[in-house]
Amino acid sequence: MMLILKNLMILSVSHYLIFAQCEEGEVELWDECYSIDFTYELNLSGQELTGNIPSEISQLSNLMFLNLANNYLEGSIPEELGTMETLMGLDLGHNMLTGIIPEQLGNLTNVMTLDLSNNQLNGPVPSGVGNMTSLVDLIFDNNQLDGVLPFELGQLTYLSELHGNNNQLSGTIPQEISNMSSLDYLCLQNNDFFGHIPESICELELDFSNQYNFNIDSNSFCPPYPDCMEPFTEYQEVVECEGVYELFDTLYYAEEVTELNLANSGLSGSISPSIGFFSNLISIDLSHNELVGYIPSEIGNLDNLRYLNLSNNQLSGAIPSSIGNLNSLLELKLYTNAFTGELPGTIGGLGNLEYLNVFNNDLSGAIPSEIGNLVMLNKLYLHHNQFDGNLPTELFELSELVHLYLNGNDFHGGIPASIENLQHLERLRVQNNALSGHLPEEICYLSLDWEDESNFNISNNHLCSPYPYCIDGHQGEQDTSNCSNAEIDESSLLLDYGINGAYPNPFNPSIIINYNLPVKVEVELAISDILGKRVRTLHRGIHDPGQSSIRWDGRDQNGMQMSTGVYYFTLSTYEYSKTIKLLMVK
Repeated sequence: MMLILKNLMILSVSHYLIFAQCEEGEVELWDECYSIDFTYELNLSGQELTGNIPSEISQLSNLMFLNLANNYLEGSIPEELGTMETLMGLDLGHNMLTGIIPEQLGNLTNVMTLDLSNNQLNGPVPSGVGNMTSLVDLIFDNNQLDGVLPFELGQLTYLSELHGNNNQLSGTIPQEISNMSSLDYLCLQNNDFFGHIPESICELELDFSNQYNFNIDSNSFCPPYPDCMEPFTEYQEVVECEGVYELFDTLYYAEEVTELNLANSGLSGSISPSIGFFSNLISIDLSHNELVGYIPSEIGNLDNLRYLNLSNNQLSGAIPSSIGNLNSLLELKLYTNAFTGELPGTIGGLGNLEYLNVFNNDLSGAIPSEIGNLVMLNKLYLHHNQFDGNLPTELFELSELVHLYLNGNDFHGGIPASIENLQHLERLRVQNNALSGHLPEEICYLSLDWEDESNFNISNNHLCSPYPYCIDGHQGEQDTSNCSNAEIDESSLLLDYGINGAYPNPFNPSIIINYNLPVKVEVELAISDILGKRVRTLHRGIHDPGQSSIRWDGRDQNGMQMSTGVYYFTLSTYEYSKTIKLLMVK
């Protein structure tokens, strides 16, 4: 028993000799003694230190650099470190420290580098950090910090690097960030930030295009983004942001979208009513997909829309009347779908429309008279539907029309003489309808290629002979079984000599002159200039009776192009002469 006590006394003395050998004016830290007054730098990085950071370290009254990085230290950061006013660098990174960042660290106004990265710290970034006005590097990434970035960080005008990535920080970036005039690195990726980024961030001289200098990826920042960084925001979870809407499984900030080009994209399902929130859209192309359902009425909210292409889908139902609200629309393409119902009268609200194509649907009813409001229309394709009724007279007031396709419907009634108004028409296709009666002679005023069926086709109707001279022989198959009461005496059309007009007039480069001869006669058709000098003889000789036309290509007898100005066309026989004025323009 005495031997055991003796051994215990020896161990106790040995323990005291090992752990209590520091002299006065020294402090023991991790089994080493350090001078309180003359220790200026303590670098214990990578020494496999364990346990807590001893509060006694704060007794090193003149310490300027403390580096405890890359160890296994745990527990909280001692508040007493905030009393070390001489510190210029503090590195506690890559340990296992927990708890909050002490507010007292804000007293370290001489610290230029503070590294707390790669620990398990939690809680907010203390506002007192903003008092550390000498900071050049502030590094606290890869922790579990939360809360907002304090606006007091804006006081750190010398700060060059701010690394707060891979935490749980939230809220918005404070406006005061623009005060950090020395900032070269801003890394806040993989947090929970949200809201709008202040425009003032563009006052910083950051290299926003370099992800090592600037990175806010994987947050919830909302558009619109400041111009300086808009292309470099990377992924943001914006589903909760105001003004963000989903279309076809993709989120868009509606205000910034001006074009929606998703043609041939394999889209399916319906068009979301949220399309109506994209008020700055100019162009929509959803053609050649597998879209179904109705066109949402909200599409009528798109006041700036100029081009709408929904062709080659499986859309159905009626064309919404709200489509008439799109008064900026230039092109409307709805062909090759399954639309039903009538063409809405509100279509007349599209006063700027130049192109309308509803080919190959199941539309029915009459063409609304409001179509006459489309004064800019130059291409109209209504073919292969189930339209019926008479052709509205307003249709033939659309003087800018170049293409008019009405074939493959059930139109009936006649073609009015006002068709002569369509002086720009290059293609007229009305085959496979139930049109009846006589074609007006005025149709010959048009400059159509009557012999080319792709440009002119009236076959498979109920049109009656006699046909206008320009069409006779090109009328195709006609069902004339009901024409017995419609027959007219062809000789009644040949009442007298006459010039029936010239189109177009003014003209360039050519003009067609229509005239009438009551009998077979020798006739001369000539062009003269304003001085009465003949420049071209178009015809001289025997001419059959009837209505005819002749074209002048604006050239003289030698084939030389004449200059712009006034010319005269004269029809003369032995007993009749008539002259009309022609105007050639540039």
